Amino acid sequence: MNCKRTIYIDRWQQLWQNLQAPRVPSEALEQLLQAYSSPDRFYHTLTHLQDCLSKFDAAKSLARCPEQVELAVWFHDAIYDPKRTDNEQKSAEWASSVIHQSGLSSDIAESVSQLILATRHNSEVSDRDAQLLVDIDLSILGSQADFWQYEENIRTEYAWVPVDLFRQKRVEILRGFLERQPLYYLDAFREQFEVQARVNLRDAIAKLEDHQK
Repeated sequence: MNCKRTIYIDRWQQLWQNLQAPRVPSEALEQLLQAYSSPDRFYHTLTHLQDCLSKFDAAKSLARCPEQVELAVWFHDAIYDPKRTDNEQKSAEWASSVIHQSGLSSDIAESVSQLILATRHNSEVSDRDAQLLVDIDLSILGSQADFWQYEENIRTEYAWVPVDLFRQKRVEILRGFLERQPLYYLDAFREQFEVQARVNLRDAIAKLEDHQK
């Protein structure tokens, strides 16, 4: 964690410098790292954050406002309580507050907030930067190596939900992603993840439905 911590600090400072913020909100980074390290998180962790940042780095050239997209990546799961339905809203509010504290404009705060709200995945988005963030967040669905661990981790985060109810709701969520045409907005993500994501989703749905019989 110490080496990673230095990487996070350097990256955080560089981001706010690129945004030309009057001040770097260093205390917010400490709070973010603590939030993502919460012991009741199993998927929405620092590992997920780092994976999203890596995916962002690879696709940064696709962003219209890359610094704003990166800020949204940092904050998109800042607040995460599986018993609540307003996590993205609360995360967006936190991001907005930190942006204002840094001395940046309300326009930037509003833009980043809207990007974070797009990760609710409950409606289609047309803004290119929002599409990029959504594709980054959903790239796990197309992972050959990590998808099944992701499914296990999600179940662990929802361990308080009775197993039959969890399976029912999880099938609904996964089927919703499977029915999206296409699943990913941007060509780069579609080419890399779409085929495997559909295989993973079909297999996961079949496994869950088999247990329901």
